[in-house]
Amino acid sequence: MQQVAVETPQSRRLTGYLLVAAAACLWGTLGIAGRMLYAAGLTPGVVVTLRASVAALVVLATLGVVRPASLRIAWRDVPYFAAYGLFSVAAFYLLYFTTIQHISVAAAAVLLYTAPTFVAIVAYLLMGEPLTRAKVVALGVTLAGCALVSRAYEPGTFRAQGMGLLTGLGAGFTYGMYAIFGKHGLRKYGPWTVQAYSMLFGSLALLPVYGVATVRALGAAPQVWPLVAYLGLVPTVAAYGLYLTGLQSIESSHASIVATLEPVVAAGLGFLLLREPLGLLQLAGMALVLSGVAVLQRSAAWPVAD
Repeated sequence: MQQVAVETPQSRRLTGYLLVAAAACLWGTLGIAGRMLYAAGLTPGVVVTLRASVAALVVLATLGVVRPASLRIAWRDVPYFAAYGLFSVAAFYLLYFTTIQHISVAAAAVLLYTAPTFVAIVAYLLMGEPLTRAKVVALGVTLAGCALVSRAYEPGTFRAQGMGLLTGLGAGFTYGMYAIFGKHGLRKYGPWTVQAYSMLFGSLALLPVYGVATVRALGAAPQVWPLVAYLGLVPTVAAYGLYLTGLQSIESSHASIVATLEPVVAAGLGFLLLREPLGLLQLAGMALVLSGVAVLQRSAAWPVAD
């Protein structure tokens, strides 16, 4: 008789970690895509508008053909999706790219990955997620690792950059709240429904400001269309789909910590594709991030007493 494999809570959580890690790897390609689009003359506002708009169109159109029932949402949930899109899509994208305009990419990355700290605190206060020893250790290790990977130790990284510091912390907070909003939405809707409407409302917030510039940029540089399609499909539709699916099985604070794999992947791609230097301290930072993620995965399979 053929045996049927039974999925255990531990195996579901480990699958959730793997899905979030895969999403982080896809997000790690954003820097390469963004740099190529900037070189073609596109501005950050145009890039983020294209990212949200392409993702919204693709997911809504696909669900409309394949699974139209999943597009039905309750009217009382519209304010939730509007806040999700405005706060954790439009505001996050704009804050992050504004930060890059004021401070170095390395410093912006350090501030962006304050997100797990915000998520852990908010999830503890509002959602009852416990602050376990494993979580606190993983949080500290991954934050230290991100600081090393992003070269936060270099002199002048944050010198006299007050606006960049404020927008960077805002980017970290709004980025982290994607997990909080997502966890709430997943209690009632599937991951693709949550992604479709968060991207829709995010793009609706961006289009009035950057819509005209976006149309002009696409008309002036048609050679970027394949790259725009990649930006909307791979590190957005696919990555957020993986992330939200994984978020169904693990805590939002755990997901935000696992997502710190993104700067590790970005640094590795920068070294391989752009010949950006990769020193010993950055390699040590990568090891710390991986160690922090491993702590969480181990605690999922073998619960830690607290």
